[in-house]
Amino acid sequence: MIGIILLNYNSYQDTINLVAELQLQTLAKELQIIIVDNASPNNSYEQLKPLEKQYQNVVVLQTGANLGYAKGNNFGLDYLDKHIKPTYVAILNNDIILPYNCFEKLVEKYTILDKPAIIAPKQLDVNNREFLPYKINTFLDDCLNLFYIFKLFHKRNALPYTDTSGQRAMKVEMIPGSFMFASFERFKKMGFFYPNTFLFVEERFIAVKAAELGFNNYILLDETYVHAHSKTINTVFNPVKKFQLLYVGWLEFTKVCRTHGNLKSVILKPLMQLSLLEMQIVYRIKKICQAKK
Repeated sequence: MIGIILLNYNSYQDTINLVAELQLQTLAKELQIIIVDNASPNNSYEQLKPLEKQYQNVVVLQTGANLGYAKGNNFGLDYLDKHIKPTYVAILNNDIILPYNCFEKLVEKYTILDKPAIIAPKQLDVNNREFLPYKINTFLDDCLNLFYIFKLFHKRNALPYTDTSGQRAMKVEMIPGSFMFASFERFKKMGFFYPNTFLFVEERFIAVKAAELGFNNYILLDETYVHAHSKTINTVFNPVKKFQLLYVGWLEFTKVCRTHGNLKSVILKPLMQLSLLEMQIVYRIKKICQAKK
């Protein structure tokens, strides 16, 4: 049995489309799909609930409030733990496109990799461009990446795809949150998602927890999926608000996972405030320039 968690917020049509696509998987009979509507204000729950009658392998839940990414997914994972207890679990964004044999390949690879925690196919965009894996930023990386001038010169910690396992898989620190596949019991041992973030940075916490327990995260080099990057987040949060949420996650990660975390967070916080001020000024200038065109 493979448990599937689909977190929905204001994008019920994407969720409906993905559920239909999942029924075409070669392992469709093994899938138990849990849809968690994160208290969407656009009647998503009412649109999604009929899927329970349409498909025997779908359960639709709703949270009492918008819990964010980590707690929203944990809501579904807790349901799986209490009622289903699957062998594997996949956490999927609803704006992805999967090959028909995706889960068959994932199960096959999971059984032969060395101490796997989270695995995933390579992520492609809608133009088939690869999304490269990357390392966790150092504290200095986080500080420098707050400001435009440093972003121009500071190299992102992206890594070229390389078979580091001998199994056509690359050992990586972080797996993108758009697609994560794991042994359910192993993910449960990791504590599922670290709950004290709302949006972004979840991958860092998973990377640290996997390493602490002696597990490895992998990206499969011969398997792919397309992440269409739904515009839902952009319609809910303006660019400055998105970065505020990102920075809150960075601060939490700094406090919890970095050495001398409390001291470093004291240093980081005022830099983040300056960064947001810089961002607001830049966006105002852009608006003025656009208005003059």
